[in-house]
Amino acid sequence: NMNRTSEYGVSFERGTYIDYGDRRHIFISGTASIDNKGNILYPGNIKRQTLRMLENVGALLKEADMDFTNIGITIVYLRDIADYTTVKNMFDDKFKNSPCIIVNASVCRPGWLIEMECMGVRDIVNKQFKTF
Repeated sequence: NMNRTSEYGVSFERGTYIDYGDRRHIFISGTASIDNKGNILYPGNIKRQTLRMLENVGALLKEADMDFTNIGITIVYLRDIADYTTVKNMFDDKFKNSPCIIVNASVCRPGWLIEMECMGVRDIVNKQFKTF
């Protein structure tokens, strides 16, 4: 889905997880509608950008052996408040049991209409580490 950010000239971690003895926490940084070369996908189309963004987040979750049911909180950055109802409905369908905060804010690149970050947790057993 996505490449390392250093391949297109920026340096940040897309996401990381931390294991404790009894759980795994994941932190996913600002993620948007981007391809594996760093290109913006679906300019001007809020629904398609949202779906691609969710696909990218899903890929990051999968790397940590997690999925959307493990998400505890999501923050969505929305460039145009006119897209609020569309995005809120999409997120209400996807995240029925976890809070989602949608804020009207500038998004990193001019072509992005939406960006999200999230945190999640899931149970694990890892005797190398103490419980949280």
